[in-house]
Amino acid sequence: MTLQVESPTVYTCQGVPISVTGIAQVKIQGQNEEMLSTACEQFLGKSDDEIHDIALVTLEGHQRAIMGSMTVEEIYKDRKKFSKEVFEVASSDLVNMGITVVSYTLKDIRDEEVSLQHF
Repeated sequence: MTLQVESPTVYTCQGVPISVTGIAQVKIQGQNEEMLSTACEQFLGKSDDEIHDIALVTLEGHQRAIMGSMTVEEIYKDRKKFSKEVFEVASSDLVNMGITVVSYTLKDIRDEEVSLQHF
């Protein structure tokens, strides 16, 4: 399942408002019996859209938290570090629901106050 993770107007640790879009690939883990059982327990009776929304809200919350812990320059210049942190934190949370994060990539970063071209 592909998720477009939008975080509009989040303040970095320096108080600079930025907006970030990330793309995540997630799936219900079917190869691990324990995770499959957990997913069944969590999502039994839920539609695909409801499962999508639960995973999306979880990822968005973690993305926002990581944005708030870094500077604009860190996020912009070290996208790999930002992506890795979101991936790791979200993965540890979603695995408890039986969902595996296959990948997470920072797609876009925008800043209304300062031109990111200076970084």
